Amino acid sequence: MTAGAVYVGRFQPPHAAHLASIQHALAHADHLLVLLGSANLARSVKNPFSAPERARLLRGALREVGADVRRVTFRPLADRFDAELWAADVRREAAGVFGEGVPVSLVGFEKDASTAYLRWFPGWGRLPVPEVPGLNATDLRAAYFTGRPLPDGVPEAVRVFLTWFAGTPAYNRLCMEWEAVEAARAALPPGAHLHEERWWIVEGERVMLHTRRDPIGLGLWELPGRVLPTGQTAVGGHEFAHPARALVAPTTAHVYWGLPPLGFAARPVPLALALRTPRRFHEDHGVILARLTAEG
Repeated sequence: MTAGAVYVGRFQPPHAAHLASIQHALAHADHLLVLLGSANLARSVKNPFSAPERARLLRGALREVGADVRRVTFRPLADRFDAELWAADVRREAAGVFGEGVPVSLVGFEKDASTAYLRWFPGWGRLPVPEVPGLNATDLRAAYFTGRPLPDGVPEAVRVFLTWFAGTPAYNRLCMEWEAVEAARAALPPGAHLHEERWWIVEGERVMLHTRRDPIGLGLWELPGRVLPTGQTAVGGHEFAHPARALVAPTTAHVYWGLPPLGFAARPVPLALALRTPRRFHEDHGVILARLTAEG
């Protein structure tokens, strides 16, 4: 029995495989820290639910199966799109819950590149969990946003929430976003890698931002600029190329300092407001703004 275990996931939304992993961890650890990833990102078809919503769903689903929720701590975890910064955040959260020097085990199994982080914590133990084949949140979201029946393995607490959420304006926006993302992907050649040009414009205590009118990220802020047509590339600037940063396809952002060319609409937003509300940004634009502002 280990003193503490850490389970990192997006849980978008929670399902039976997540519950099985948590129950397995609680059988081998005194206490479990569940870190709810992508907590700083806006609602999207990839991350439709907030960290507080996911924590509430997991608590409800765990109570349904009789798990001891008192032995589970939930904390939000921001996406950094930088492996070292993100891993440092995980270690910091673990130290805050378990204390420095307490043996910690990382929960999970490596299924693809998205779980390669399991190798980023030398000195930590590993608590492998059994894989539940045929069940994943990607397929669940696909069914949910296209109006198809939800697959087996969705806890009752999650089903009740999803039924309620389907009556909200946010759900309608995400259904439109799902269609737009699928159409945009279908229009690209296989293996496409896109480039975009963006501008970081800070004037005193204000930053220039554009409000999106596209169904993908409708109403969210972004750095002014554009995604280039397929096959075109950009050069220079600060490059942000994390493979998971964009919704449609892998996209490298080239961010320049100064005024953009004519035709790129933007309006001033208080910089302090923009920095403290990252979930109002499209994709990782809030993360980019925070990083460039910190670097000066």
